[in-house]
Amino acid sequence: MYKAIEKIETVTNIKSVILNNLEIKYFTSAELLQNKDKNKLKSLGARYLIKLSVLEFLELENNYHNIEILNNEQGKPEISFTGEVKRRIESNSICNTQISISHSKNYIATLVIIE
Repeated sequence: MYKAIEKIETVTNIKSVILNNLEIKYFTSAELLQNKDKNKLKSLGARYLIKLSVLEFLELENNYHNIEILNNEQGKPEISFTGEVKRRIESNSICNTQISISHSKNYIATLVIIE
């Protein structure tokens, strides 16, 4: 099985989700800490879109904290799973998940590849 999921959203639309004190709902404390000195809106917005893509693929809701996206030492974002999301990943025999993040002044784009 191979699935590529891309999402492109305007920064304005993401702003209403991310900056309305909903950060705690969507992100782990490690994600918030790692992204505090970056362009918070674009960085967290991209992570939100990736989490949304994975949850929609797995047909799950409100399991955002079971997905964590942190940058490695080279700055590459890496995704990890826990809880119900991890169980669903394993039960679907998913062995690899790759992510890509890109943003410009007005748009945030993400790509999730599930194998």
